[in-house]
Amino acid sequence: MKKIVFSGKKLSPWLSGIMMMISLTITGCTSISAPTTNSQQVLHVSVSELSQYWIVKDGVLDWSVLFQDQEITGDFTANFVINSLGEIQLLDLTQISDSLKTDELKLVNFSRQSFIATKGNYSNQPVSVTARVILN
Repeated sequence: MKKIVFSGKKLSPWLSGIMMMISLTITGCTSISAPTTNSQQVLHVSVSELSQYWIVKDGVLDWSVLFQDQEITGDFTANFVINSLGEIQLLDLTQISDSLKTDELKLVNFSRQSFIATKGNYSNQPVSVTARVILN
């Protein structure tokens, strides 16, 4: 053990050990921070801005998943969040044309599509998007 000198006097090994432990404890406590959580605020972006943050993993969102076994014509507004893992969350469809019908299972299947963060989105910024979708 290295001898610690205090005010020009050598301290006993026992006292040196105690001071070393106190020093390590204080140093360790100052480096402890609060548990890290994903506290990033969700940023609302337009459909055209979305490509600055996230791209669809398979190239394009497949909206037809929502309306399988139907004639796919009509329109609706989709609100959803892309979380920091690139997953779709909080999908909400509004202003749905009368010709389009969907159910909870189809919403779950649609939400399985995922996104990849762009190089510019190195922090995996979560975003919310409101998109008007017209199916012809």
